Amino acid sequence: MDFELFRQTCQQFLRTSSQFLGLAAAARQPAMPLPVLPPGQPGQPGQQPA
Repeated sequence: MDFELFRQTCQQFLRTSSQFLGLAAAARQPAMPLPVLPPGQPGQPGQQPA
């Protein structure tokens, strides 16, 4: 493979991946939202047992 073709391929790949990363960052949402425990649940970190 000649160097010029390799360089063009790299540039095209960088353009495509940067566009993809931009779209992914714009549409990024939490994959698994953390459950919010109501206060007073046993086993919460930072809570002392009575």
